Amino acid sequence: MKPNVKQVAKLAGVGTSTVSRVLNNQPNISDEAREKVLKAIETLGYTPNLDARSLRYGQSGAVSILLPVTGIPFYDTLLSGIYSELEKVDLDLAFFPVVGENRLRRYREVTSIPYRADGLLIASLNPERMYQGRPPFTKPIVLVDTHHKDYHSVSFDNLTAGQMAAQHALECRLPILFVDIQEIPGEFESPVFADRRQGILTALSRHGIVPRQTLYTKASLEGGRKIGQHLLQNPLDGPHFILAQCDDVAIGILRHLTEAGQQAGQDFLIMGFDDNQDAQQAGLTTIRQPVREMGAKAAQFLVQALNQELHQLKHQQFPPSLVVRPTTSRP
Repeated sequence: MKPNVKQVAKLAGVGTSTVSRVLNNQPNISDEAREKVLKAIETLGYTPNLDARSLRYGQSGAVSILLPVTGIPFYDTLLSGIYSELEKVDLDLAFFPVVGENRLRRYREVTSIPYRADGLLIASLNPERMYQGRPPFTKPIVLVDTHHKDYHSVSFDNLTAGQMAAQHALECRLPILFVDIQEIPGEFESPVFADRRQGILTALSRHGIVPRQTLYTKASLEGGRKIGQHLLQNPLDGPHFILAQCDDVAIGILRHLTEAGQQAGQDFLIMGFDDNQDAQQAGLTTIRQPVREMGAKAAQFLVQALNQELHQLKHQQFPPSLVVRPTTSRP
């Protein structure tokens, strides 16, 4: 018997409404509750029952999206851009986090629920690695936040973004601490972070520079806080430029160091990537990625494909821009 929402809720120690809110990416859920629900989903191998949206039938009126995680600013913004276009043509969006190997194995089956939709979006993931080939889906597919020559895709120039970030770090003339994203090689390894990493290290090497130190963490606020803890326990020899692979990590570091009495711009400089709302509020220097626009464009491509208006593969890549704020401004 397939697991249900009640079993997920019981294992996670939360109410069924909390499970539903996590599955539908709704706000006002604590990180702890979200993590418990996602862990229970993975343990039980649960997949949502979307029959209520009529995904059993030929024209479902819905689009599925596969994405690595939910509940972080980047994907909240990406989904808002997708929603903005789909609602114009009265299409629903059903999303499916790729949480662990059990879920991935289900998604490789042609009968899996995401493929009952009219179209499929795949966010930030390499379909060849995920499926060990092509997805078991014959209807339109669009990739977003990643590129592949065999699919319609909307991406961001992460290679140039990495080079741009490294150039800004070099101009600040401080030793560079590179905070990289720790990933498990395989299906879930992100081409996004690989391209940023290549851009950063290539630009630095052109000037004969290597990072004074490289630290690894998860792409989250908590991952950044752990780096902050490490830096307090192992103080750097003077001010450094901290170059983090994403805003969430940079903000986690920034908050932890400032709570300990250190001052950005004086004791350290720091920057991230993406320019999410938290970065704007924190005064964080970052590389702006037009996330909402990318989501909207991917949805437009998918709607055009559903209407049989695309007669060749469409690819659009958005350029980066540097946004300098107080965290890299020295007195």
